[in-house]
Amino acid sequence: MQTPKTYALFALVCGIFGTTFLAIRTGLDAGASPLLYAGLRFVIAGLVLSVALFVSGRLSFSAAVSLTPRAALLSVFLTIGTFGCMFIAETRIDSGLMARLDTAGPLLTALFAAMFLGKRLRPAHGLAFVLGSAGSFLIASPAALAEPAFLAAAVGSVLFYAAGNAIYRLLFSSHDDPVAVSALQTLIGGLVLLAAAPLLETPAFPAAALGSLLWLAFAGSVVAHTATLVLIRDAGPVFASSWLYVAPAVATVAGALALGEPITMLGLAGTAAALAGVFVMDRAERKKPALPSIRPIATMIKPRGEVG
Repeated sequence: MQTPKTYALFALVCGIFGTTFLAIRTGLDAGASPLLYAGLRFVIAGLVLSVALFVSGRLSFSAAVSLTPRAALLSVFLTIGTFGCMFIAETRIDSGLMARLDTAGPLLTALFAAMFLGKRLRPAHGLAFVLGSAGSFLIASPAALAEPAFLAAAVGSVLFYAAGNAIYRLLFSSHDDPVAVSALQTLIGGLVLLAAAPLLETPAFPAAALGSLLWLAFAGSVVAHTATLVLIRDAGPVFASSWLYVAPAVATVAGALALGEPITMLGLAGTAAALAGVFVMDRAERKKPALPSIRPIATMIKPRGEVG
């Protein structure tokens, strides 16, 4: 049973993430190159969070050393893979379409949780996957012919994010500070994206993209991503990823109003099917047995001489 605080945090995440799709697209439309743009976002956010944690005493040097290898692995999924693919995709794909594709996130998170955490899937999960797959097909079909490579990047973004949500519990225990994890994985992922930018693109960042960058860095990364990790810790990966079926409504309306992006009946039908799949999955989650006990990687590393 979720608490009022959990639902309030969830609402905040939905509202912020619903506008970040638009902010990504407006920065790209202003002339920012995708990997440089993404890298700047996460380096700024990671530095702000890390400095604040060290100054406040919430993160010590020894704790940072302990968390960094696992945070680096998490960043491959939650920052480098998710947002490298997303920023590239949105150079050619509407922000609303990208957001609607993300409705597959909770379903894929459940699938990855079964793979990584031993989560038991029920028959209702199968129905949810069928509905979600059908919805994603309807949503993506217009872009499949026009922009297949960029659609593939968009799908890759969803897969990376779902996998990252699921493996968080394998990498970290409830005693690990999710804010510290967010800071470190954000900074590491941002640095990798910055390093990749001159190798894979012609870096560009005009002044017109600065406002979008600041919104993404502070609201999107510092506030919303940290809140998401808190939700994963306190409410589980499936509930935490469920913002993906609320935020698309915000993103679709924002994209239509700000950029004139089309809202098609096919896209709405696909979104409805995907949301129906998430609803079926949510009902199954409420009836499911608890996840088997998982020993985070950190608890498996014992001092010399200790056994068991």
